[in-house]
Amino acid sequence: MSNTGKSLTESVYLSLRDDILTYRLKPATKLNIASMAKSRGVSLSAVREALARLSSDGLVVTEPQRGFRVAPVSRADLLDLTERRVAIEGQCLENSIHNGSLAWEGRVLASLHELSRTPVRLENEFNPAWISTHVRFHATLVEACDSPWLMRIRELLFIHSERYRVLSIHIDRPHLDSEHQDIAEAAITRDTERAVDLLTEHVKLTAKIILENETGGSESPYLAA
Repeated sequence: MSNTGKSLTESVYLSLRDDILTYRLKPATKLNIASMAKSRGVSLSAVREALARLSSDGLVVTEPQRGFRVAPVSRADLLDLTERRVAIEGQCLENSIHNGSLAWEGRVLASLHELSRTPVRLENEFNPAWISTHVRFHATLVEACDSPWLMRIRELLFIHSERYRVLSIHIDRPHLDSEHQDIAEAAITRDTERAVDLLTEHVKLTAKIILENETGGSESPYLAA
């Protein structure tokens, strides 16, 4: 594949992934390759390759004789995902704190500042800028981790967690900024145990809020039992 072809496939992959993560493409939606290629002005092969990557990520599922669908979401999946994420991300954070330099501390503080100055919502939708800034903040916390395998697994779990996060769009979370600040401060002061505990509470609280909101009759009832 030429560099142009690779770049085009990457662009389609990122576009579709963003649509899935933000629920512009709803869970379990059937994906029509021809219509997606036409709407994006790309070849059928570029869409197929992008969908194959998304299938590897677990964001798209392949059904024999039926093509591709957006992966469903469920309460059971969210609970399992949350437990695996806190375990892996906690290890990454512990490793990062151990290896992090003074420059790393500065990057953590800079990303925290950027996140605190970016509004979570614009009107009644998640602010795309906040989503990307939030991703960078958590990535910066663990960037000094020197285990490539832990980091690969962590990234995949984080992507799926962000997909569920969108379900909390209508829920007020007044202490979100302080949660991030407390984690960052514990990390840069090298209080590893506190940092990991705070991160665990932060991630589990997000899942709890989503599940309680869905149980209470949310306007976005995507979660299957």
